[in-house]
Amino acid sequence: MDLTTIREALEEPHRFDIHVFDRLDSTNRYLYELGRRGAPQWTVAVAEQQTAGRGRYQRRWASPPGVGLWFSLLLRPSLPIQEINLVNLFTAISLADFLSRTCQTTPWAPLDIRLKWPNDLIVQNRKLSGILLEGSFAGDRPEYLVVGIGLNVNHQEEDFPPELRERAVSLRMITGREWNREQLLAGFLEHYYETYHYYFPGRRQEVVEAYEKRLAFRNQPITVEDARGRFSGVFRRLTAEGYLVVETEGKERIITTGDVFQNLFQNSS
Repeated sequence: MDLTTIREALEEPHRFDIHVFDRLDSTNRYLYELGRRGAPQWTVAVAEQQTAGRGRYQRRWASPPGVGLWFSLLLRPSLPIQEINLVNLFTAISLADFLSRTCQTTPWAPLDIRLKWPNDLIVQNRKLSGILLEGSFAGDRPEYLVVGIGLNVNHQEEDFPPELRERAVSLRMITGREWNREQLLAGFLEHYYETYHYYFPGRRQEVVEAYEKRLAFRNQPITVEDARGRFSGVFRRLTAEGYLVVETEGKERIITTGDVFQNLFQNSS
């Protein structure tokens, strides 16, 4: 990844303070430390390779060199803590909308990217991208947030670990062509900046509405795994804060954090 190429591709390069690394343990960890030292909003960290990339619950995220986009953004939103989940949803919407338009295979057919609650972008039930939101909080508001994004760009199937080859996908595998990663990153940063200032702080409910339009598995049987264990139900909707509402045994249950799995070979409700 080349910093000069990224900055030349940006329409408004002064908006971002971009740090590029050939090799880094974790872009989220790096920006979290910069945030603690007072780094401004719209600081960005990009790594050609992460040696300790991670997803939710400290799960390892495979981040090999030369094929993906592994980056994080620093935000300082003025939001109450109960609405922080909206930043996660917004990031998924922004990335899905950008990729759908930018990487469409034909002028009349945008990519059909679905959002798997709470933080995955999927195409035909295979994971294209994941998002990791972390932050430091003071009272009921965040001091800063770090939004980490891993995007599979130019992977071929053999570039994924064997255990992921049936569950992961890349832009190259979907579209049949390679993509310039610096230009993709620059385009997304500009798009994210503009849409962030559209949605926050005044259009928070529109975030949930936009997310629901791309939701995967709505009104379908799912299994949820959270801190209390695993249970099955039907995914009905999202709350105003963007949390999951699952109908199980005739009652509705609100899930604020957890993993969602599609129940295959069952009839939808």
